[in-house]
Order: sequence, then C-alpha cells, then structure tokens
Amino acid sequence: MATGWLGWAPDIAWRTPLPELFIAMDAKIEWARMTNPFGSGRSAEKPKPTTVAEKLRQALTGRKAAQ
Repeated sequence: MATGWLGWAPDIAWRTPLPELFIAMDAKIEWARMTNPFGSGRSAEKPKPTTVAEKLRQALTGRKAAQ
C-alpha cells in the first residue's frame, strides 16, 4: 500500500509506524473523495473510514474495529 497506492519510497514505507500509515491511507481516501469531479465533494458529516482501510487495519493488528 505505501509504495504503490501512496507512492512512498520503499525505505520510508519500511520505517513508517503502522498508525501513521493508516492515517496516510485515510487522508488519501478523503482527498480522493474531495477532489472527485463526479462526486458531491465534502459532505456535512465526517466520512467513516473505508472498508478497505478498516479491513487492512484489522488484518495487520489482529483486532476488530470498535463498534
């Protein structure tokens, strides 16, 4: 994810703590939503974390999301 989707260099990706990686993924998703020319842009409420990012977080940490 870090080297492909986020476009980071491999050495930076290896040294980045997982919480920072998750924050960067969420920010990338939010940025893509806000800059989508076919979407409505920013909504009134804060968007929930995406399913993909949440599933990756669960897989890497071994924990279920807080409900």
